[in-house]
Amino acid sequence: MESMLNKLKSTVTKVTADVTSAVMGNPVTREFEVGRHIASGGPGLSWRIYNGTKKSTKQEVAVFVFDKKIIDKYQKFDKDQIIDSLKRGVQQLTRLRHPRLLTVQHPLEESRDCLAFCTEPVFASLSNVLGNWENLPSPVPTDIKDHKLYDVETKYGLLQVSEGLSFLHSGVKMVHGNLTPENIILNKSGAWKIMGFDFSISSTNPSEQEPKYACKEWDPNLPPLCLPNPEYLAPEYILSVSCDSASDMYSLGVIIHAVFNEGKPILQVNKHDIFKSFSRQLDQLSRLSPSALTQIPEGVRDHVKMLLSVTSTVRPDADQMTKVRSAFLPVVMGENLLDIPARFQRHSCKNTKNFASFSQIPFFDDVGAMTLQYIDSLFQRDNLQKSQFYKGLPKVLPKLPKRVVVFRILPALTSEFVNPDMVPFVLPNVLLIAEECTKEEYQRLILPDLTPVFKQQEPVQILLIFLQKMDLLLTKTPPEDIKNCVLPMVYRALEAPSIQIQELCLNIIPTFANLIDYPSMKNALIPRIKTACLQTSSLAVRVNSLVCLGKILEYLDKWFVIDEILPFLQQIPSREPAVLMGILGIYKCTFTHKKLGIPKEHLAGKSLPHLVSLSIDNNLNLTQFNSFMAVIRDMLNRMEAEHKTKLEQLHIMQEQQRSLNISNQLNPSEETKSTPSPGNELENMFGGSSGSSEVNGKENGSSTAAPQPNRMSLTLEEKQRLAREQEQAAKLRSQQPLAPQTVRPAPAPTQTKDLTSSLLNNVASLGSLSLGSGPKPVPAQGAMVPAGFPSASPMGSVGSMPGMSNGYSPGMGFPMGATRPAGPGLYGGMATTTSTPSFTSLAQSQPNKAPDLSALDSLFGPQKPKVSLNQMVPMPAPMAAPGAPSPWVNQFGAQQTQPVAPLAMGGAPAAFGMQANPFFSPQNFSQTTANPGKLQQSASVNNDLKDLFG
Repeated sequence: MESMLNKLKSTVTKVTADVTSAVMGNPVTREFEVGRHIASGGPGLSWRIYNGTKKSTKQEVAVFVFDKKIIDKYQKFDKDQIIDSLKRGVQQLTRLRHPRLLTVQHPLEESRDCLAFCTEPVFASLSNVLGNWENLPSPVPTDIKDHKLYDVETKYGLLQVSEGLSFLHSGVKMVHGNLTPENIILNKSGAWKIMGFDFSISSTNPSEQEPKYACKEWDPNLPPLCLPNPEYLAPEYILSVSCDSASDMYSLGVIIHAVFNEGKPILQVNKHDIFKSFSRQLDQLSRLSPSALTQIPEGVRDHVKMLLSVTSTVRPDADQMTKVRSAFLPVVMGENLLDIPARFQRHSCKNTKNFASFSQIPFFDDVGAMTLQYIDSLFQRDNLQKSQFYKGLPKVLPKLPKRVVVFRILPALTSEFVNPDMVPFVLPNVLLIAEECTKEEYQRLILPDLTPVFKQQEPVQILLIFLQKMDLLLTKTPPEDIKNCVLPMVYRALEAPSIQIQELCLNIIPTFANLIDYPSMKNALIPRIKTACLQTSSLAVRVNSLVCLGKILEYLDKWFVIDEILPFLQQIPSREPAVLMGILGIYKCTFTHKKLGIPKEHLAGKSLPHLVSLSIDNNLNLTQFNSFMAVIRDMLNRMEAEHKTKLEQLHIMQEQQRSLNISNQLNPSEETKSTPSPGNELENMFGGSSGSSEVNGKENGSSTAAPQPNRMSLTLEEKQRLAREQEQAAKLRSQQPLAPQTVRPAPAPTQTKDLTSSLLNNVASLGSLSLGSGPKPVPAQGAMVPAGFPSASPMGSVGSMPGMSNGYSPGMGFPMGATRPAGPGLYGGMATTTSTPSFTSLAQSQPNKAPDLSALDSLFGPQKPKVSLNQMVPMPAPMAAPGAPSPWVNQFGAQQTQPVAPLAMGGAPAAFGMQANPFFSPQNFSQTTANPGKLQQSASVNNDLKDLFG
């Protein structure tokens, strides 16, 4: 690896040193930058060709350098002869100006080490292309090694050389004298140019009809660079020391043979014995067999044989090789020559202004060659002729090689951009070439010339052509140039005063919408489309604007469409059927598109009202009205389905929340079971539980739960409040219950509890506290409750009991300060309806005296069968006899004065219903309650909920 790097470094260093030493001190370097060595050319390929640029204008040039070290082996006299010959050739080339001659950009400059001059950009010499790589850089450049001449390039190249010779022979009366592949240069565009006038001979009588040329005798003692190449030299030049224009035609024949024979001339010449070699050559040429010309195409084979004739008068002259016959311009565009009427073919050359020129040699009657020839002569044509040619050029371009099109035709086309009238004719051809180019070639060769054309607004056809090829421009143009050049052109088209331009632009935009970046579409393109729709007076533009918007909806996001496009539809003033259907189309596309869609809130509030108002417009026919109604029905159905689904989900959430609230309310009752309170004993006595209380409460039609907010539509604040309540309830459940400090008797051994026995015992205890008709002793205040009522706490009036309910509303107890009815006993009979009994005296029993329960022994002895809980369901009892104790009084003894756990919805413990509680009997109470309507409302709450929520 290191060796390879060292080799590469040495090669680069050597090349740099060669370039530096080659032009060091030469005045050419003051104005031109010299680049790398690319080719060689001139007599004996002695000139090295470098690429370069002019420092002031950055114009590309080719720098020809002759290094004097090459001739160091010669004597000073020979060196001077060589230098003088080279100088003479360059000076003669500099004075001559013709499209077929190499153009000199800077004259010859001499320094101590080299000769140098600058020309137009050059690719290589014909000799390099044919395989002669002498004086080329090492390694040989790949572009030269792999370069193969196309048939059209060869034909047109030989035709160009013939035209150059015609100019020399007829125009300036000059013989080139050394026409060889080394002196034919291919410029960067591929055109063949003549150079190497070192041995040119001018006519001694240019003013006369027949020119005369003085030829020098061959001197074999001179260095080779001071003599022409004998392999391409006519025989008369050596043998008879004479030459004329036919001598150059012989050289042309040898060049044609070499081009088709891998660069080898037809005869090999012994340069050491030139006279003897040419004598043999005369015999070979006089007996030239057809096999020697098999490599030459048949269409030009006979003409080459004539060019190689020993007799100079038989050789065709340059004008005959390029002699034209006239034809209409469509011939260049690919039509057959035989289809051209004879009267046009006989047209003289003087009247060929409106015609294309063709050689009389069939070999050169090639469409591609004629196309290239016509392009090279465009500067001589007027606009009408150019426009006719450019119209037919797209038919020819596909038949030509890409290299020929890009490097020969494209520069000629782009040069016409300075003529605005020709741009509409040239631009389609340029864009057609761009389609065949790579992205890199397009950006390097075409885009720089297109950039100023993007800004041209006149003629309007330019915009039309660009819009038709917009996909090509957006695909191959860099993003920065799209933003700065291409899209502004589209915006100008939307704002153009021409309705046709606006229509075309609106029709084309959807075809390349996927190539436009989203910010440009959102901020620049869509606003201009909306403006064009609102401000135009053309119905076609308005309809096309709506159609364009409908087609590019898929490239927009949902909320931009809802916020910008749909409100814009309501601003459109016209009510023509086409406009209305365009509006409907946008609504339908937005509504049905998977990525977009219209929310039900927008449907209900804006879209449907707008569509309904449009649907009854008088301009719509039946079919259009049905289209409106179909979309409206689809919207209504979807809105109904979505909102129904939402309400069903909300209903499920409300049911779950209601269950959670009820469980939160029942949890404190469960917590109080762990504390030794009379409320727990009461629940145990009647087999009550939080669940049964809930069931009984619902049966009684009342509720102790706090009123719940209406959950039909849950707002964010309500959800936050519910979350806080649930969090607070969870915290309360996690706290330890507060138990009062009471004195308990020693616990009895744990055994399985018989609920039936416990119930009978509790009832027996209550029976001992029944009140007779006579006065009962009042317990002393602060007396303790017997062991049957553990953990009893002193109590005041029943109205102060926190968990007590009278069955009408939650938390409603017995009123404080109620007076007892007058009579001999506290409960001598049924309670009157004028007052509510007070249990204050029950709380004032003796604290240390246990109640006497012996009176119940005879009633509830062991001989009595146990009563099941099902048999204890309250039944309507007959009226008691006067003076007899009330049958329900025993159910409310001293235990009723104890704090009771929170009750269920019915307002009573689990075993007490409406009929079991005497305070609900209408015979016991004649006065109305404070809130007479509340009972009915509580009793029907379940039915109301069922009506509301189904």
